[in-house]
Amino acid sequence: MSTETAYVEVEPEIKRRAEEILDKIGMSYSMAVDLFTRQIVLRRAFPIELNVPERKPLCLESMTEDEIDAAIQEGLDDLEAGRTIPLEKVREEMSKRYGFNF
Repeated sequence: MSTETAYVEVEPEIKRRAEEILDKIGMSYSMAVDLFTRQIVLRRAFPIELNVPERKPLCLESMTEDEIDAAIQEGLDDLEAGRTIPLEKVREEMSKRYGFNF
């Protein structure tokens, strides 16, 4: 079977996180892209549902220690990469979405 090389542009942090997950199931990033492309052909459509997930505040009681560590690390990574928003904006959004008043 011959193959063709495809080049895709992906944010480095997103690719790294995807590779970590794929590695846990024994799949390479290249294999995942190949599988995705094959599903487009087989279904003759985009193979996944696209939507904006509703993000709710984390509940520490329902999280494992590893999940808490991962959430903290994600926040630190966002801070380091400049993907943060001012506290006042967070307060406004939390009030609007969840009825929290600070």
